[in-house]
Amino acid sequence: MRPPALPTKSNSIRNMRCLWLTRKYPRPVNSGELIYSDGMIGSFAATDVSLTVIAHDNEESPVGDGSENSRFTDDQGVNWRLGTPRLGGRLKSLATGLPSDSYRLKNGGPSDALSQALTEEKWDAVVIDHAAMGWALEKLVSGRNGSRLPKLVYLSHNHEAKIRREIAKHSTEESLPKQLALKWDAEKYAKQEEALCEKVDLVTAITDSEVDAYRDKFSRQRYLTLTPGYAGKRFPDHEISDQTPRRVVMSGSFEWIAKRLNLESFLTSAAQSFADAGVELQIVGKTEESFRESISARFPTVDFVGRVPEMSPYLLDARMGLIVETLGGGFKLKALDYLYHRLPLAGLTHAVDGLPHESPEEILLMRTMPSLVREILAAVDDVPRLNRMSEASYRKCETTFEWKDRGRQLYEAIRDL
Repeated sequence: MRPPALPTKSNSIRNMRCLWLTRKYPRPVNSGELIYSDGMIGSFAATDVSLTVIAHDNEESPVGDGSENSRFTDDQGVNWRLGTPRLGGRLKSLATGLPSDSYRLKNGGPSDALSQALTEEKWDAVVIDHAAMGWALEKLVSGRNGSRLPKLVYLSHNHEAKIRREIAKHSTEESLPKQLALKWDAEKYAKQEEALCEKVDLVTAITDSEVDAYRDKFSRQRYLTLTPGYAGKRFPDHEISDQTPRRVVMSGSFEWIAKRLNLESFLTSAAQSFADAGVELQIVGKTEESFRESISARFPTVDFVGRVPEMSPYLLDARMGLIVETLGGGFKLKALDYLYHRLPLAGLTHAVDGLPHESPEEILLMRTMPSLVREILAAVDDVPRLNRMSEASYRKCETTFEWKDRGRQLYEAIRDL
């Protein structure tokens, strides 16, 4: 769900002209990356800016005409310049210096749209939303004038160098050519991200930990932490009862290889223990049907629901929500879905970076998977404890994750440049 639109300001008082580069038109928002991009774009557009966004169209629900140069203005007055809704293949990227995602995102309209925008218009700032959009850096740097306008901002979603290398290292079940391709792609991602951190005027990160990781190598860069906001449904009065199914749920999008590796690792460690205890384990979220069928066959005691139109019925009909990623970093946006649905959260300590919760009265955290599974099974029937956790957790984050604050923070940081 996109953040609620704030009152539109008249163009006469919009005094910052900003160009924003993102991967695709982010609506419908059905993955963490799209939720973050959509939330940041919408909240930033509500400040004193005139905003133009270059992206590919969304293949699920296109808003353009399907060409490489279609235009669309949304209800907040954001001007979208959209390339084709379908991206090309990855194979040709192997012969280039670009990561496969960047190679695909550059083609099909956005590269030409950026050249046109830089030639025909003047911009105060350009936001590079995600490391995969780093293909644009060379054009942006060469297009600067003597006053160093426009200012450049790298809006990161993860510390890509770290994550991509981890994925390549742990993809041992892939074929040798695929493993080599992942390693090569990871190094190209790392090189591109480092160029962004070196040459832009401001780097944002989704958690303080990732700011620290960037600062280790680029100590003189300016940084800003922008944790996500939340624009979904809230259930402040929901309580778990003895009639709530003895079920724990794990939501998310399972299309990216890192998400699949995390899921498989967790199920290998936990599925049988949950089955032996008679506790239902339910996985809900977007994935390819072939993957859902394959992993269902491997773990027949687990309920793989797949993609659903509405997550609330599943979150309100469970006793705990899981954050169990062993690979990757960043902020797990599903954590906010759990918290605002009053669903107690259980996770690995390193997987919940960015949340303000620390006390066991608020959240169940363990350092290892076996200990986490053991503690979940011990807690799942303690209904009073679960409700105390959900109450304390909800109250702590009730006003913490507001998109309007994130857009204003970014606007003020760019203004201060």
